[in-house]
Amino acid sequence: MLKEINLDAYYEDQQRVNALIGSSCAPVPATPENISRNRLLRVQSGLRHLLTEVIPRITDEQQRHEVYLWVDGIYSITRFEEVDTKGRSL
Repeated sequence: MLKEINLDAYYEDQQRVNALIGSSCAPVPATPENISRNRLLRVQSGLRHLLTEVIPRITDEQQRHEVYLWVDGIYSITRFEEVDTKGRSL
């Protein structure tokens, strides 16, 4: 049995997420490197939000710790990529 999708709620959720990690304009100049960096910074914003606002509110300590470990690991990868990208652009 398929669950019916509430499109209004879906669009509201998307607007809320885009308000945090969305980009109001394209990077200038619109080179592939700048576009990738812009995406990377948006992902980092979302992960930071999860680490500081969402995960601490998970009441089950074991689940909170597990989710934190995964998100922190992914966030670390984005930070390493950012450092590598900066090094290549020098």
